[in-house]
Amino acid sequence: MIPFLSKKIFLTRTEEDNLNFQKCFNLLKPKYYNNEVFVSVPLLDIFFVNIKELSIEETNLIFTSRYGIKAISELEDLKLKKTYCVGKSTAEVATQSGFKNICYSEEGNARSLINLISKDKDMLQTFHYLRGNKVSFDLKKELSDLGYKIKETIIYKQKNNKLSDKQKSLIMSGEIGGIIFFSASVAKIFCKDIKMVPDGFLFFCISDRVADNIIKSNIMGEYIIKVPLKPNIDSIIDLVCNEIF
Repeated sequence: MIPFLSKKIFLTRTEEDNLNFQKCFNLLKPKYYNNEVFVSVPLLDIFFVNIKELSIEETNLIFTSRYGIKAISELEDLKLKKTYCVGKSTAEVATQSGFKNICYSEEGNARSLINLISKDKDMLQTFHYLRGNKVSFDLKKELSDLGYKIKETIIYKQKNNKLSDKQKSLIMSGEIGGIIFFSASVAKIFCKDIKMVPDGFLFFCISDRVADNIIKSNIMGEYIIKVPLKPNIDSIIDLVCNEIF
């Protein structure tokens, strides 16, 4: 075990995302061995809807997840449309996929994305929201209430996974000292599945909105919630490395 950690941390995204996180950790903290720090526990699986053709008349696209970008990455005719992304990481995936006209909110959440879109006062513009089958924030309703015309298409589906009895046991025995959440939906999955954590257990949350799901849950235990100043992977990694279990 590396010096600054005596316990491991659960990663809760998809297997691919957890692997990418560990690669980022290696680049930022090369002196540490991330296989001694993290355990991949995907609480979410993503399945892309089989869309060979998707005709979109609207002038603007909206993405609140990089999964949406990946789901339509082969549809070249969409890549010239103005593309609104929820945050920097989603925008980076859009850039890598060949989208040309990208805007994103610095804060990396749905409310800041609405503020970004609202800066354009042209109410004649139309938007197409490409999303998953489950959302924790009704973006379409919020934008519609402001007067924008919004169309939605579901282009990927999410499957929730539960913790195994062994994984729960690792938490309660103290072998796992914390868990990382990048989305409110995954935090909700965890909070519904487990009733108690040991005192001092750490929740690393990408944003205050994600942290609120833990605060409002019925999980027992004197746990600690950590939220980075910026909602990105680099800041989460810094949070982890500043902790001594």
